[in-house]
Amino acid sequence: SLQTAAKSKVEAAAITTLIAFLLLSVTVYASPSTALQDYKSGNYTNAFQEYQQLAEVHTNDLRLAFNAGAAAYRATNFDAALRNFQSVTLSPDLQLQQKAFYNLGNTQYRLGEQKFEPDSEGMNAMAETWTQAAQSYAHAVQLNTNDLDAAYNLAFVKRQIDLIHQLEEAMRRAKASADEAVRRAEFHRALEIMESLKSPIAAKKFQDYITKLKNIDAIVTPHQP
Repeated sequence: SLQTAAKSKVEAAAITTLIAFLLLSVTVYASPSTALQDYKSGNYTNAFQEYQQLAEVHTNDLRLAFNAGAAAYRATNFDAALRNFQSVTLSPDLQLQQKAFYNLGNTQYRLGEQKFEPDSEGMNAMAETWTQAAQSYAHAVQLNTNDLDAAYNLAFVKRQIDLIHQLEEAMRRAKASADEAVRRAEFHRALEIMESLKSPIAAKKFQDYITKLKNIDAIVTPHQP
């Protein structure tokens, strides 16, 4: 039988995590003991390889592909997680399909973080991948309207996408304008938006960018004594 995880109850083969207000929950279903033991022990790369091999042999059992995706996600092999979860979204088992959409959204969110660069191309790439994550969460909510984590993540990612668009527009106007007053206002707004984003994995890139914005803001924005 399938094992599921809830925020209030984590069963033997399930893991739930809370990261920066985004609920990134990964569930592993009942499976061969060696692969499951590796997963529970934190040997995610080994677990992924074992589940992937099993999934390639038992192609009709999409639970194995799901588990391969969960292990790949934990091993931060997000490309492999993406492929596996995408395949499971075609499952006729609606419960399994719903979990796959949820974890697909988590994976797309992480991939979006990795694409961030402090320029229009990088911000667009992040926003596009996060839009895909929002679509996956929306599918998860449609399949299970009681999944509060999926609903929360959907709303969260939509807010993050909106902030990215605000940041891009603020920086575009700051760079395009020769008006010093406008330049001051837009850099300060860009700094405020960057500090509002919740993205722990991208924190290092954000930190470098925020430091640059703070340095600019300290020079061009008058501060009251």
